[in-house]
Amino acid sequence: MRTTPVPGVEAISEEELRAETSGEGLPPLAPVRDWLHVLPQALGSTHSPRYTLSYLVLDDAGGVHVVDPGWDSEENRARLESALDSLGRTVADVRSTVSTHLHRDHLGLAEHLRERAGARIVLHEREQAAIERLADARDRQTPGATTARLISWGVPAARREELEPMSIEVTAAWSSADRLLSDGDLLDIPGRQVEVLDTPGHTPGHVALVDRDARLVLTGDHLLPAIFGGIGLGGPAEDAIGDHLASLDRLEQLESGNSYASGGMYEVLPGHGYRFTGLTARVRETREHHRARSAEIAALLEQSPGATVWKVAEGVRWSAGWENLRPFHRFSALAQTAMHMNHLRLAHERGVG
Repeated sequence: MRTTPVPGVEAISEEELRAETSGEGLPPLAPVRDWLHVLPQALGSTHSPRYTLSYLVLDDAGGVHVVDPGWDSEENRARLESALDSLGRTVADVRSTVSTHLHRDHLGLAEHLRERAGARIVLHEREQAAIERLADARDRQTPGATTARLISWGVPAARREELEPMSIEVTAAWSSADRLLSDGDLLDIPGRQVEVLDTPGHTPGHVALVDRDARLVLTGDHLLPAIFGGIGLGGPAEDAIGDHLASLDRLEQLESGNSYASGGMYEVLPGHGYRFTGLTARVRETREHHRARSAEIAALLEQSPGATVWKVAEGVRWSAGWENLRPFHRFSALAQTAMHMNHLRLAHERGVG
């Protein structure tokens, strides 16, 4: 976890920053605007990050809309009920849940709110399709499929056993949406103009949500303040790295040129960590991180043409060191390496770079 500030990026909430950097406790419910509040919800795992930032939107008709409701647990259900009570609302007032993507730490609680309050589940159409593909793959999974993948990556036989459980961990919430979104759609929130911005990469149908009047952008796991969100975590994609880079370009345009002159900086409301300003600076740092990783892998492939994913990953300068990576993170490193190698191959075929 990064503890040094990113140049040009400033935390909006000291309590959220302290919780993120200390690794202790959950920040409290906090106002973003009089109609928007942020509620940290605990994750149901021991992996970092420790909590999801859920956003409660109060509409002009007395309803509540929950963006990224979080992991479904008794603790989080109680925290949400308490937060709504402090705002003069109840679970019965929840009209919809809008999830930036399919992972359980963002979508998980949506099913409970649909059952309790009839709250509509809202997802991007590509995310719903990804859920269906993942569910089908889960149902059809055959013995040896994971081993075959590891073999294709060139993982030595002696190292496969520790990695096999990692690839079959289910992170998706198996929900079916009541409304499907497309790029440019407006959410059905009386009194607000919240626009859907396609940001695939983390997952195929990941979205950011933009309120241009309030200069707010909810970025889910696409852009985080202190860590780099994972890529390709919603099933197979033709070029998850390329998708992610293109999505960063789209996000940067919010503060570029005439858009900046007309309204100034955006407040970034991410899915984890802490709220911050410095959208452009963080986008550029994230883009440079991924481009540098691709360049590093390209150099390794130039030295060893035809090298396996495992062999290339061994040579990458991982922040913790390759041999120090735990199985979960080693599997993630292999998957990242494979995606960068695929991105480089596609760029070569297209005559790019």
